[in-house]
Amino acid sequence: MPGRGIIVAAMETSADIVALWPRWMENVGTMLRMKALVRSRCCQCGTLMRVEMEDVVARHGANYSLVDKLERCRMVECYGSTFYLASRTYGGQWTTMLREHRLLEAFEELPPVRTAWS
Repeated sequence: MPGRGIIVAAMETSADIVALWPRWMENVGTMLRMKALVRSRCCQCGTLMRVEMEDVVARHGANYSLVDKLERCRMVECYGSTFYLASRTYGGQWTTMLREHRLLEAFEELPPVRTAWS
């Protein structure tokens, strides 16, 4: 049957299916417009920091996504990596913006959260 190989090749395995994100999490431009709350958390020192979305948009553009993105921790003398968390509103649920299996496994064991108040 002509074309059958194309259909089979296009099928996904369960490992290829990715999590669906709310529309407001699609990119940093939308998150900024929706006034979403974004934090970064370090896997080494545990520091939780506010992320200024205006800065992220200025550095990477409005279509940039924070999903599976890691950055260096900004704490002095910490060389850990940070990942992002987002919430639509204060008091809302925080969503870890990781979907890649290897990253999720790497961040299973985290130090306690450190904030300006701890």
